[in-house]
Amino acid sequence: MWIKVKLVIYELKKIWGRPRFLLFLCAFMALHVFLLWYQNLPDEQTPPLSAYGRFQEMTAGMNEEEKGAYICRRKEILDGVSFVEEVLLFQGVSGQMGQELADRAMAEHPGLFQEYDEWYLSGAYLEWTDSLWRERTMVEEVYGEWQQVSTYGDYLASIQEKKDTLGGIGIFAGSGDSFSARNIRKSARDYAHLTASGIRFTLGRTLTGALEHMWTDVGLLLGVFLSVGEMILAEKEKGLFLVTRVTKHGLTGSIAGKLAALLIHCILLTGSLYAVNFLFFGCQAGFPDGSARLQSVAAFRESPFAIRIWEYVMLSVLTKAVVLYGFGVLLTIPCLLTDSVVLPYGLGMLFCGINGILYLAVPASSRALPLKTLNLAGLLQTKRLYGAYLNFDLLGHPFSRVVAAWLVILLFVLLSVGGSIFCFVRGQQLVLRKGHLWVWRPPFKPHGSLLRHECHKIMVGNRGAVILLCCMVLVGGFELGRACYLSAGEQYYRDIMLRLEGGLTKEKEELVLAEKSRYEKAFQQVERIERLMAEGVLSEPAGEEQMAKWKGILAFYPDFRRVWQQYEGIREHGEGHFIYDTGYLYLFGIWGGENLVDLLLVVLGVILVTGNGNGPDTTCGIWKLLGATRAGKRRILMSRLRVCVSTALLLALVPVLCRAVGMRDLFTWQGFGLSTGDIPCCSMLPGFFTALPVVGFVLVFALSQGLVLAVAALLVFALSLWQRTGARTYFLAMLVFILPLVLQLLGLSWAERFSLYPLYSWMRSM
Repeated sequence: MWIKVKLVIYELKKIWGRPRFLLFLCAFMALHVFLLWYQNLPDEQTPPLSAYGRFQEMTAGMNEEEKGAYICRRKEILDGVSFVEEVLLFQGVSGQMGQELADRAMAEHPGLFQEYDEWYLSGAYLEWTDSLWRERTMVEEVYGEWQQVSTYGDYLASIQEKKDTLGGIGIFAGSGDSFSARNIRKSARDYAHLTASGIRFTLGRTLTGALEHMWTDVGLLLGVFLSVGEMILAEKEKGLFLVTRVTKHGLTGSIAGKLAALLIHCILLTGSLYAVNFLFFGCQAGFPDGSARLQSVAAFRESPFAIRIWEYVMLSVLTKAVVLYGFGVLLTIPCLLTDSVVLPYGLGMLFCGINGILYLAVPASSRALPLKTLNLAGLLQTKRLYGAYLNFDLLGHPFSRVVAAWLVILLFVLLSVGGSIFCFVRGQQLVLRKGHLWVWRPPFKPHGSLLRHECHKIMVGNRGAVILLCCMVLVGGFELGRACYLSAGEQYYRDIMLRLEGGLTKEKEELVLAEKSRYEKAFQQVERIERLMAEGVLSEPAGEEQMAKWKGILAFYPDFRRVWQQYEGIREHGEGHFIYDTGYLYLFGIWGGENLVDLLLVVLGVILVTGNGNGPDTTCGIWKLLGATRAGKRRILMSRLRVCVSTALLLALVPVLCRAVGMRDLFTWQGFGLSTGDIPCCSMLPGFFTALPVVGFVLVFALSQGLVLAVAALLVFALSLWQRTGARTYFLAMLVFILPLVLQLLGLSWAERFSLYPLYSWMRSM
């Protein structure tokens, strides 16, 4: 047998049998899941993945007609609620113009405001998410996908109709041999075997999210780089090729075993990563109905293949594995031809970069479209390959992109395999050249500062600076990327508070009392109309129409109560100022739960920076030597601890600053000079805190969060002294500090008692 099974297993064990590779794989998968979670964090307008799961649960037992009726009803409700919000936004505008716009909108849609104003006020329209903007985005997405799937039969009919129209119009008689005409006829033939039967609407969030993720493809390419280096460069470095080539199967058998092992490795690695993707998206957004036709997902409506969803998943993973295998085999050629470690990786990255640039730079309408789709980056996009229909213009004849793609893949693999075998048999570079990479390093400057020395060891030697920068980018990106959408009530509250901000004057008091009088009048009018309806003087439709104006005014009454609370507090104490406090409610974590995400990210940064602070000295066994020095063990530990605590305090400032910048629409910067006691949520604090200016209390709040992180850094530092190795310290620290936060994010509220969250967000209890 040309390929020896034992030799293949032996080559495969070189990769999968090594603890270093398995540890790397587990660490990479943990990082991969973290990136999946971070990239799918919801913002003010983007629904969370759990919303898709709730939709799946609510429609699980419905047939297609019931599912369509349910989705249409949700769309109708959200359109009505959005109209109510629009009218309220008009009514929130000061002056007569706002009321005129509101009256005009209600006149154009009679009865719509009365039908959905109770939905808006009660929040009963929220079924999948927790805010109007997220719910509206979710409903629009679901309704759009359902429309595409429900009209699939019309889509198939339109394709055949184009062919019949082409054959029936005489003007096309002379152009029947053009590419467009041939493409229409070929499309009709390719879709002729498809029907609308068996289509069951399924959301595509899990399918597209799991199979089309950029970081997964990058991870797979990285795995191929490492595996090829392990099989080829590692043996060349040890000079094993000089021995194995003279054995019975040293030439063709050895390289054939390596290539076969590489194929199995690519399949296993691809299957493992995409299995993790499916578990992540499926557990949150719900697993798709694998037995449904692929066209049941809107993103694949154009697919000409009569396959089921699970068959597409298998085909997609297999295609990616074969493409990666072709790239891996191609990478073995420079590994075999050169005696340098760097050159093969450099050429591989250059090849990936060129393919990526072609995929991004070539327009979809260009005649160079094959260069965009038939390269490494394009072939990994299996959603476009199997989910969209495209024919290339080959000398005036349509040629299927799928057929062209598989021809390119097979040709690419065969040429790479042949080239690698030829290079292995005829190659002369059997060992690696001794040498080191030239890397610029800053010149060493002698100094006597122990703190500076330990800071260099942690931040540079242990890559703490890189971890700190990545953590700051993640936290800052999350906070700055959150869009701030103001509801109608919040806009009304913001406008009136900006007019009142500062000390109480006669004009401001008149404004507050006038608003209170307006609401009292609205309550009286609603009560009067309800009494007339109960006595039969007014019919219900007429009464509802008259009450619409007054109910629109009363919709802002809960927001006015916040204004009245500040007014009463100022009158009661005889001093104080009005202040727009919504931004501070978010800044202090009283509203919104996003600071839980911030806490998870900053604690993770503290653990990664601090966890290996004592590892190198412990594993190298030089603590006895350090203990005998003039500085001694205690001063060394104190210097390291100062670095770790400073890192924690620095990280604590990032969420506060980025949240204040990201939610700048909710903050009035002139309010920072007022007293903290003017903020209603802070009025119950001790006198020392209420006497501080707002900007001072914000710094105190950030410092309190920094102290919580500093305590966490101290405990992790103690764990590193106890466990002596970085890996065990990381594991225990993740178990103690990260696991409760993850469980809390998953909805298990009891985990809060075992986490740092109550201390970190102590203002929530005020």
